[in-house]
Amino acid sequence: MGFESTKERRVSLRAKLTRIVNIIFLLLGLGLLLGLLVRLDFEQVGSKIVQVGWFFAPIFLVYIAGLVLTTLAWKEIIDPTASRAQFRDLFTAFWTGHAINVLTPTGSAGEVLKGSIVKDKIDGEEVIASLITLNFMSTLVIQLFTLIGPILCIIFVDLPMKVVLAVFGIAALFFIPVALLYLLLRLGVAHRAIWLLSKLPLIKLKDPDMLLHKAKSIDRRITNFRKNRPNHFAMAILLLFGVRLTQALELWIILLVLLPDHNTLWLLLLSILTQTASQLIAWALTFIPGQVGVAEGGSALLFKLLGLDPLMGFSMELVRRIRKIIGVIIGLLIGFYVGLRPASKKK
Repeated sequence: MGFESTKERRVSLRAKLTRIVNIIFLLLGLGLLLGLLVRLDFEQVGSKIVQVGWFFAPIFLVYIAGLVLTTLAWKEIIDPTASRAQFRDLFTAFWTGHAINVLTPTGSAGEVLKGSIVKDKIDGEEVIASLITLNFMSTLVIQLFTLIGPILCIIFVDLPMKVVLAVFGIAALFFIPVALLYLLLRLGVAHRAIWLLSKLPLIKLKDPDMLLHKAKSIDRRITNFRKNRPNHFAMAILLLFGVRLTQALELWIILLVLLPDHNTLWLLLLSILTQTASQLIAWALTFIPGQVGVAEGGSALLFKLLGLDPLMGFSMELVRRIRKIIGVIIGLLIGFYVGLRPASKKK
């Protein structure tokens, strides 16, 4: 009993420290955001936001299209023999989990929520395996796009070469953790993690054999997906590429409004490069909830280095920030509805 009590106190203390650290980083991000607003002139930023005007509607529709495509990719990954979930079930779970991921550092709490929402309609092991596979495939596609943007700009756009090459170099470095993640998945990360935990002297698992059996099943589902269902694998990859295109399209629409004097193709390539830089910042500063402040500051700095007005980069990210806030609110409302619905059925 004493050991369990000590263990619970340690977990509670760790959770409190994590919350404190998250709050500190969030406050630092908000401070940076406010500082940039003052430096770039609040009124000018406000005028750029107003300038977007009714274009916000197609921007938000493109955002929803990205959620739909990701959900369809998830549906392709899930083994239909282990699932009764319909698209609406997966879409509800994904949007809710996505909203939580935006609000929390590292974006892991939302994955747990996605699984818990659909756990009654998909086998537990298949839920875990499909989410791990979806996240890895998404990361792989994102990584490829972070290289495509700089390459296209090097070939077709007259931008400062040193800046574009620097973005390309940083993007290439991020292939190292992706390769390591792939290696772990091939080796069977789930059952190896459970096996390691069972060998640690201070950790006692209730039924290590049962957990190990489930973990091996999860690993088999992950590694066999591409081999057993190649058409579904190809379709999931195609859909995830579509998601990245929608994200670039979102930036392109914003830049069309903010920089109307520039060529549309030039703005499209700039949006792809900007999306690359934004993604690298998100990966590097994942511990800051929602990358508040650093996303806006990063794009402002990128635009300045490219010889553009940093106000435009900052305003672009602020428009996306507003879109994110609205998307998070809708996702939380969906989650609230899903949480209440089972309780209402019992009455």
